[in-house]
Amino acid sequence: MKAKIHEVSKEELKKIAVVGTHLHKWQGRGRKGIVKVFQEQAMIQLDPLNPAGRNHDVFLLSRIPDYKINEFQKIVYPERIVFEHYFPNLMAIFKEHYPIFAPQMKKEYMHKYYQSRLEKMEKLHSGILEEARNFLLEKGPSTAADLGEMASVKPDFSFWKTSNLAGMALEMLWILGKAAITHRDEHWRKKYGVIENYLDQYLLKDCTFTDDEISFQKFLIKQKSYPLISLGKISITKEGKLSLGKKKGLSPAWFNNPEDEKCPEVLRKEGEQLGYAVPANWRELLEVTIDGEMRAIAPLDPLVWDRDLTMKVFEFDYVWEVYKVPKDRKWGYYVYPLLYQNKFIGRLEAKFDKNKKELLIFNLILEDDFSFDSASKEAYYRLINRWERMLSAESIKYDKKTSI
Repeated sequence: MKAKIHEVSKEELKKIAVVGTHLHKWQGRGRKGIVKVFQEQAMIQLDPLNPAGRNHDVFLLSRIPDYKINEFQKIVYPERIVFEHYFPNLMAIFKEHYPIFAPQMKKEYMHKYYQSRLEKMEKLHSGILEEARNFLLEKGPSTAADLGEMASVKPDFSFWKTSNLAGMALEMLWILGKAAITHRDEHWRKKYGVIENYLDQYLLKDCTFTDDEISFQKFLIKQKSYPLISLGKISITKEGKLSLGKKKGLSPAWFNNPEDEKCPEVLRKEGEQLGYAVPANWRELLEVTIDGEMRAIAPLDPLVWDRDLTMKVFEFDYVWEVYKVPKDRKWGYYVYPLLYQNKFIGRLEAKFDKNKKELLIFNLILEDDFSFDSASKEAYYRLINRWERMLSAESIKYDKKTSI
């Protein structure tokens, strides 16, 4: 069958992105809302920085209007809704997808950095992983500090975000799929437990997928989180096959399969060669109504994961500048894009003063083609009030440019 490339307008691409990322309406409330978000969107990126809620808090606030700070930790770990894994950054992933990731949680699939650290750990303390795992089996979920003497050993080599031998052992057990992160407290400190006591047994059965099939399934999981995936320059060959050019890690065989009604399809903007992979239901996304709410988008929200794609589709320039030195920042330290009715209308910053219990709103920068009207102004203040409630703040303070 000849491959197909569907052409759509720029506005249609925007709508597919927003609706497919579940930012067009509220996804529910409370616990049910959080569970639904994971069922529908598969995963949330995690990050410890916490100016006015961590990345996952703002992510959930943009989809659940009554979300409260730390509900994530209080629900998803005790109820065993997610597992944490690098994909490629640290993610909380809906538990039903675990069988796709488990087969590659092996030493041979680890990054060379972790392989070298494991070799050093074993030379320093023979049988270290078995000893740490036996401790978890006996004591239950534990922190590195609980491992006693092992926690006091500080090797002379570095290891990502941990400096003692116990922390290294627990982290390595987690990377290898032999342990799970089972708790996180309000300060983002974590506990580890053996994987078989955390996830249901049916999720731990051996997976029969080949590596190629796993790659495709991971692609579908990523697309569940964000519907537009850039394919680079695309074309149809003389033989009627799809060509993806130099795009690595993707197979033309994944698309336009008439035998699979859920198979992704390929779009491009009218008059362009750049292609986008979209879910099979992309036409349904175009029929959905977008509400009148304004949303602050978390810096690591999938809607802005691909900065080049965000620029091409939305014509919105966004860079997360927390790791830039101040003199090199264009927008600010921890800037949130503002989404309103299918359009990025600007950026702002927010910070929670825990001592005063005050939410600080500052550095509002609007796009040149946007100005507030009565509806958007009301939506803006509803957003700030939801943020205040999330943090249980007692007051809001605006700077001169941010109070409209």
